Amino acid sequence: MPDFITKKPCIDICEFNKHDICKACGRTHEEKKSWKRLSDEDKQAIWTRVLASHGSGTSKQEKTLRALYRKAQEKSARS
Repeated sequence: MPDFITKKPCIDICEFNKHDICKACGRTHEEKKSWKRLSDEDKQAIWTRVLASHGSGTSKQEKTLRALYRKAQEKSARS
């Protein structure tokens, strides 16, 4: 069974664009509200999408998002 990253990708900068997507973490408002109720598979799918859309550049926010994911991966591997 794969290790899913279930920690939320929030980097504490919540600002939504006109499409209701957080400019910092890339989740929709609904995804943020329902995070605790989502399956591990759904959370991992969101992480995959978020890293591709909001975590692939060189800005401070993008680096923070990638670092948060790596930290969650390391914690998951130790468990």
